[in-house]
Amino acid sequence: MLASLRLILQELTPTDTAYLFLVSTRRPQQTPGLPISVITLKPLKVTDTKRLISKLANEAAINPSPNEIAELAEYVAGYPPSAYFAIHQAKIYGLELVMREKAGLVQFRTTVFLQHLSTLTLDINKQNIMRLLSNYSPLPLPVISGVLAIKLKPLHVFRITLIDMALVITTDNGHYRISDPVEDAALKTFGYLPETTHKAVAQELSLFLEKSQFDTRTLDLSRVMFRAARQAKDSSIADRAVHLADDLIQITVRAYHARNFADAVEFGLAAVEERPKSSEARSYLIRALIQEERWLEAGGQIEELRRIAPLRDVHFLKGFLERKQGKIRLAIDSFKEAEKLGRRGVAISRELAQCYYEAGDPENAARYIKKAVKHRSDNRYVIDLWAQIATRQRDEEDARKALERLKIVDEPIFYHHRRSRIELAFGRPLEARAAALQAVQSENFPPFAVLCQLTVCEIELGHTEEAQELLARLDRVFPRVRLDIRIGLRCNFEIARKRYGDALVLSGRITDKDSVFYKKMRHDALVGELRGSGLKDSLRHAYEVELARLIDELKASASLRPDPVELDVFGHDD
Repeated sequence: MLASLRLILQELTPTDTAYLFLVSTRRPQQTPGLPISVITLKPLKVTDTKRLISKLANEAAINPSPNEIAELAEYVAGYPPSAYFAIHQAKIYGLELVMREKAGLVQFRTTVFLQHLSTLTLDINKQNIMRLLSNYSPLPLPVISGVLAIKLKPLHVFRITLIDMALVITTDNGHYRISDPVEDAALKTFGYLPETTHKAVAQELSLFLEKSQFDTRTLDLSRVMFRAARQAKDSSIADRAVHLADDLIQITVRAYHARNFADAVEFGLAAVEERPKSSEARSYLIRALIQEERWLEAGGQIEELRRIAPLRDVHFLKGFLERKQGKIRLAIDSFKEAEKLGRRGVAISRELAQCYYEAGDPENAARYIKKAVKHRSDNRYVIDLWAQIATRQRDEEDARKALERLKIVDEPIFYHHRRSRIELAFGRPLEARAAALQAVQSENFPPFAVLCQLTVCEIELGHTEEAQELLARLDRVFPRVRLDIRIGLRCNFEIARKRYGDALVLSGRITDKDSVFYKKMRHDALVGELRGSGLKDSLRHAYEVELARLIDELKASASLRPDPVELDVFGHDD
């Protein structure tokens, strides 16, 4: 396209009275004899963003307060189309709704940029730069060079390319940062950093700042160094860094979304110590405690939150706690109370969809997940749940639509995990195993659910040695959590080997004997034992009575899921 434009420009007669402006997402290559003046359009500064919002609101006869303009500016993030979108939405639906659903502005700009990033072909070095800067910005060029082990000369070439693509910008201090409008999309596209990289960022920044005179120009770098050092658990560097309470809150939120829940608890506790009245810090601390199954501590923090946050948020987190504890009906009541008190948006719709899904009510689950997808079509948890609900309804076409969307918005490990679950559900165990293997191999320390899914596939295919090795790995890596699930997998392993008596003995160690997962497993073990074993009459009678009872209970629970929730990947919420 740019080549065609250059041909047009070459045919134009030079004149001092006419001006031609071209807008491009990339810097055009210069043609000898045809110099083109290039102006890089950076994101609007905060003050300019506020002025644009104010002007657009005035034209639309909307009167936001200064605080509302400032709040909208934060979500617009210097991206003019988001400002137009915000005011357009306010004119149609009212300013109050737009202020309450500001996440839609983030969705608007991230969806656009996710589509843009997915079309770019960046080599591994450019991808690593984008990944680094989407996690830590701003950074000086020598720090980027040291962390990524790229020499400065080739790094200059990569840097120029990314600036020309408007993906990276320079700060007033000569450092480099991810372009604000693309930040959220880049993080979703390129992912979070391993602990070794957090440590490298902290160390390289420490060396850089030791050589620099501390002033306001290095304050941002010191704050980045603090976040990296805390993520790397390097207190010697963290203690030397200047930071704000907001930095602790930021790394708490970041650790939570990266599913590093233990770290999110540690950072969250430090954040609420420095900022005890921060509802955001305490909310994410509560979520992380729940994910770590520290129920009592989470309940105590919810009571603390009651003093500083609206009741709708308290009831929402109470529902989250109850859902994770398996108290689905109580969770629905809490979420409904939060909804009645004014809680709106993607999170409440998603949670209610999840609860109804687990309660065996696919119609209500589908109703709420449609609301959630409408709010946030780029939210990986929402799309993942959409795939699960469609699978449960045996709607393979819809499940695969969700899977295609998930491929764009989620990390490869979780995309492959969901693909494996869908393939297995629709009777393709070989394809399911291949996808599960890709998920496990995507990370050095895959989550519990991802390892479980590969184990399920190996058991399904009769791969005894592989299944046995994975069961041992689960016990070794996750010795203190989800005991029922680990025992249940061993039971299914014994059933697959026709060792029904061993499966029955193992099943007796499961604590939750009301779950469909337990009843289905116990049913299969009893059927096998009654068919193939010589039993005393009294024991045979007892087994037959139990089997008849289980058949009736399973018929009554036909709409409930036969496998545990833990075999699916969550990590809610946003």
